[in-house]
Amino acid sequence: TINMAVLRLMCLLAIMNASSAFSASVAPSLRTSRPGLCSVSSSMYNTIHEKLTEGLEPVKLVVVDNSHQHAGHAGVNGRSGETHFAVEVVSNKFEGLRAVKRHQLVYGLLKEEMEGGRDAGGIHALEIKAKTEDEDIATA
Repeated sequence: TINMAVLRLMCLLAIMNASSAFSASVAPSLRTSRPGLCSVSSSMYNTIHEKLTEGLEPVKLVVVDNSHQHAGHAGVNGRSGETHFAVEVVSNKFEGLRAVKRHQLVYGLLKEEMEGGRDAGGIHALEIKAKTEDEDIATA
């Protein structure tokens, strides 16, 4: 239907152009329980979003549940979702940190969710893009 096409377009725009004002005001309303459209509104999604927002004070944060792309894989272990996520975080708290330290910071904030892994209902895979605001502007 036309509504589904509009929703997909809005999700794509939210992911591609998630400025702090746009993502804060529009992107949260685009969460959906339908795989493949946008980010899944779920307890794990919300936890990731809240912890990264609180810990990193990002100017841009995009959280995407890619679990639907891994249905049937070993990492899913029969679960219906919330196993594979991708995050793009732009935060000035990354200033002066190498990529490994940035990733360690993100993993540290999501320690409880990562420790659960696939067997305990936690995150099995997390793709991280972590940049400073200047780096994000330079690559735009």
